[in-house]
Amino acid sequence: MHSDYMANLLAVGEVTPLQDNLDGVTIPTWFNEQKFKRAQHYFRQNFAAIYYGTICGLLASLSIPSILNALVFSTGGKPSFRVAARRYLGALKHTVNWYCDDLASMKSGSWQSLNHVRQVHSTIQRRATARNYRVIISQRDMAITQFAFIGFVILEPSKLGAQNEPADLDAMCHFWRVLGYLLGMEDKFNLCDSDEESRTRMRDLLENFIKPSFEQRTEKCEDAYRMLLGGLWCFNVLLDYNALAYCAGRVVGLSQFAKYWYKDGDQGSDDKFHLKMGWKSRVVLFVILSIHEVLLKYDLFRYCFNTALIMSGQIAEWFYSQIVKRSLEIILNYSRKLKGEI
Repeated sequence: MHSDYMANLLAVGEVTPLQDNLDGVTIPTWFNEQKFKRAQHYFRQNFAAIYYGTICGLLASLSIPSILNALVFSTGGKPSFRVAARRYLGALKHTVNWYCDDLASMKSGSWQSLNHVRQVHSTIQRRATARNYRVIISQRDMAITQFAFIGFVILEPSKLGAQNEPADLDAMCHFWRVLGYLLGMEDKFNLCDSDEESRTRMRDLLENFIKPSFEQRTEKCEDAYRMLLGGLWCFNVLLDYNALAYCAGRVVGLSQFAKYWYKDGDQGSDDKFHLKMGWKSRVVLFVILSIHEVLLKYDLFRYCFNTALIMSGQIAEWFYSQIVKRSLEIILNYSRKLKGEI
């Protein structure tokens, strides 16, 4: 049986569009600066775990048809490696801005990032309206997207390797409640509230909506997984499709992915799903689970791995800029040839 929040989200939130007229929007009156900054500190201390949780959350959320359809529509119906790279590296950059910059200043990178995302959402909504589409970005879809970024961080921190105190997770819920508000979510649809209420909402959304969809994901969804991970490979070489799909299933809580380590219980033939993978995927899976379920518990390793991952993000941004630069050079040279200039 659904909670009142879930019943309202699924019945009303599905047909209620995201608010895209946010001119003059300001920090809400219930904003708590101490909690917000604590969440930012928690992010810096657990960057690798939160990044991993976000990847698993994105894979899980893409199993929802409306989320996948919105992604396909926003890319013009023709997603490619370059589009995926730009989209997801851009999303990572925005997230880092939100977690690291001061929200108090309207000129900060965080506010500029929020304004950019709002403009993108507004453009997509106008395009959808012009083509007589239904609601393309609904309040329900935004709540699912919130879950992608924060759900597993709150519900399964031990599976991600995050080290926290209860106050840290309460601060993270407040952080994403603020972001949801600033991105056009109505309070009654916002997935995040107090720590306890947020957990209840997230668990309900996971068990009754996300988990069934992930278990019955389509081939179109699988193709989107490959595109997402293909767009991020230059950021993290451990983004193997089969390994990450297994990890996402493990974090979602599906039984066929639950038993990997001997401590997880009996390893009967039905529990050896990972043994059906190729050797490369099995090695990558072992490395990922070793890092997030064992090694990130140790402060020194966590510090070193967080640093390495942040540096790889900077390298990935440079790598992508080179792809774009090279593509533009090819297009310009081809145009000059057509004009007879070379």
